[in-house]
Amino acid sequence: MKHWKRGLLAAVLCAALALGIAAPASGASGTVYLMAVNERVLETTAQNMPMVMGGVLYVPYTMLSLQDSGISLGVNAQYSPVRRTVLVSNGQTGIAFDVQNNTANDLQGNPVPARAVVRNSMAFLPIDYLCGFFGVISCSRVRTDYGTLIRVTNSAVVLQDADFVDAAQGLLKNSLRGYLDSIEPTAPPATTPPPAPSGEPSAPPIQAQVLLALRWGEQGVEIAQLLETRGERALFLFACDELAAQGDAVRRLAAAGHTVGLALTGEDAETCAAQLKEGRRLLAEIARYHAVVVSADALEAGDREALAQEGCALWNRDLRGEDYRSGTDLVEALSPQRGNFVELSCGAGSAAFLRGMFSAMEAESCYLRQVTAPLLG
Repeated sequence: MKHWKRGLLAAVLCAALALGIAAPASGASGTVYLMAVNERVLETTAQNMPMVMGGVLYVPYTMLSLQDSGISLGVNAQYSPVRRTVLVSNGQTGIAFDVQNNTANDLQGNPVPARAVVRNSMAFLPIDYLCGFFGVISCSRVRTDYGTLIRVTNSAVVLQDADFVDAAQGLLKNSLRGYLDSIEPTAPPATTPPPAPSGEPSAPPIQAQVLLALRWGEQGVEIAQLLETRGERALFLFACDELAAQGDAVRRLAAAGHTVGLALTGEDAETCAAQLKEGRRLLAEIARYHAVVVSADALEAGDREALAQEGCALWNRDLRGEDYRSGTDLVEALSPQRGNFVELSCGAGSAAFLRGMFSAMEAESCYLRQVTAPLLG
């Protein structure tokens, strides 16, 4: 009976999305939980969706992971699947959860009355207990048209819950759509279909996925607005020497939910490491933002690995806008068999190029996916 109810809920939600209307938030065990950290909506899937067990709300450890969310809350979570332990710490005090033995202790070895759980290889944490333990983070539940939003915030938060939900309607809708996609049955291995009989329509085009990065330039604000009007977000890359002069733009992008990254221009690991340190310092001052995604086009593989050891997720483009006459030409080069890592500038004419690219993507049933650190691995 429970499986039948869950299936009915998914069908209702999918129908609501297909009709372009808000999906109802259901109660009890059928509730869809979406996630946000400060001003960033996180991806929700069947594997990481928050859950309530025994009246306790559990959230995936990634909500508190700087590496995964890219947001420094002052409390960080690290999960070791090998040891089956989760360490949650603010640098001075913390809790070590041992999932294997179902125990938890503070860093002095004293037992604490809370437990972590693992579901679908994801570790989940009792968020309300952690909020009380550390005192610098809080968790709210907000009813929205797309499900119940679980939002973890700290003192750096800009928008109150009601204002954030109002500003993030498009992102929440996309998050619900992504969750529903993640619970669809796995499709069988692709095979080459036989030719369609004469007079019958051929199969629809295979969707291609686009991951978009934009190097900041004179049309950056216009391009950000274009993306947001469509309910989309992307990765914006800034060179270190651009950050000080673009403080307002950086704050706006971060508050709107875009990913902000650093374009490292050094030709060796030492120079890039110095740029990374300075860029992170500037972003922390400007927007209280911790940069995780970086590009480092000039580095060899070994030096790039050194950056990964610094907690970076590296952006690697495979299609550049400047290599194509129009956005339509670029879309023709997309591959449906893999992710397409597309990089554009925000220079003169870039907004028109992107509009043409979006029109062609819609015609070919392609879709845009936001670049985030977990997605880049």
